[in-house]
Amino acid sequence: MSHGDAAADAPLPSAVSIELGAFQVETVRSVTGPAIGAASSGADRQPDGPGRAGEITIVRGPDKSTAFTDWLTRCLVDRTEVPARQAVTVVHYAADRTPLRRFHLANAFPTSWETLEDEAGNGPAEESVTLEYEELTVSG
Repeated sequence: MSHGDAAADAPLPSAVSIELGAFQVETVRSVTGPAIGAASSGADRQPDGPGRAGEITIVRGPDKSTAFTDWLTRCLVDRTEVPARQAVTVVHYAADRTPLRRFHLANAFPTSWETLEDEAGNGPAEESVTLEYEELTVSG
């Protein structure tokens, strides 16, 4: 029996998207974090979960949304909004694009943004973004 692990029994997603507020802004390569279920966790560690604060890491591919990039730039580069908290939702989809599960992150804000270089030397292929949030709720 699962004891509060939000994603323990969920099927693996075929696609993952990010929503800022009420708008889907980007399909991403992956999202990891103890509450999302994609990150490994030690047996002695209490995972982040519903109702608790935590963090996730998003790996963005080459098709980056302007809205998401602008928010990251304002928070981490320009520092004009420190921190500009947003409601962020991570949506896992089945192969037929039916939403499987929605992870709602309350008052999320970016804490790091790194460019991961393409191994072939063709410039940045992916970016890694870490978001912290105050509370997680799960639906679906």
